[in-house]
Amino acid sequence: MDTRLLRSFLAVVRAGGITAAAAELGFVQSTVTTHIQALERLTRTPLLDRHPGGVSPTQAGTLLAERAQQILDLEDRMLAELAADAARPTGPVRLCAPESVCAYHLAPLLATFRERLPEVRLSLFPADTRTALTAITERRADLALLLEPSVDPPQADVADLGRVELSLVGSTACDLPRDRPITPAELAATGVLLLEEGCAYSDDLAALMSAAGTPVAQPRFGGVETVKRCVAAGLGLALLPTVTVAEELADGRLVRLRPPDLAEQRLWLLRPRSRWASPAIQAVQTLLTETIPATSAP
Repeated sequence: MDTRLLRSFLAVVRAGGITAAAAELGFVQSTVTTHIQALERLTRTPLLDRHPGGVSPTQAGTLLAERAQQILDLEDRMLAELAADAARPTGPVRLCAPESVCAYHLAPLLATFRERLPEVRLSLFPADTRTALTAITERRADLALLLEPSVDPPQADVADLGRVELSLVGSTACDLPRDRPITPAELAATGVLLLEEGCAYSDDLAALMSAAGTPVAQPRFGGVETVKRCVAAGLGLALLPTVTVAEELADGRLVRLRPPDLAEQRLWLLRPRSRWASPAIQAVQTLLTETIPATSAP
């Protein structure tokens, strides 16, 4: 069997449509259609259900997708092991992480990565927990970093990289007390700027306020930098990783308050459990476990 057919089929299942899969693979649409038709002739059964919104796998297609992933993993492993330099870390590694982790934990380490792993092409893309777990499952990421109180996904091995400290911050004009935790009522009265749903610590803060009878009606924001500027402008308070506001706290652009009691946030490194990891993936995993804890709070 031509494994290109399997790669096209998996792309269609991931994307939910032939047009989107063709764009992902860099093929014209007719090529992907031909690949799917060839697979259906080979297996003598329909593999996709066509509907107005796109396509979805049939029962046979679902089974094929599972087996196809195993076959392609084996092919990748075989090609790497047959290469003369199979043990040398080389090639692409796809890593996803929360936006704040990409910017404040990983970006400062990229020079170290390049120096120690010069032949590894590391690509980063931001993802919340749900997106990261989906990316791991669908083979769109080789490694993932999650910022959560705890994680135990069945599809991945997990390493605890340590605690990530959070700070509740306000503008310099904020007159709330700094010698005790801010109450949910005070948070509601002042206004809270939350990151997008799926951000564990923002969701925890919103849930705490809701449980205390002060539900949060404030809009969600897509990034840490936007939230920081809004806080500095006096539009409300925000709970953010301390590393992301360290400069603003040090030079007096923001003030630090005591947040309510919330779950401790930790940084977790995930690698797919059932998928073969190339030497490059293993090397990046090792380097992350060595360097990331140094950037997290003790």
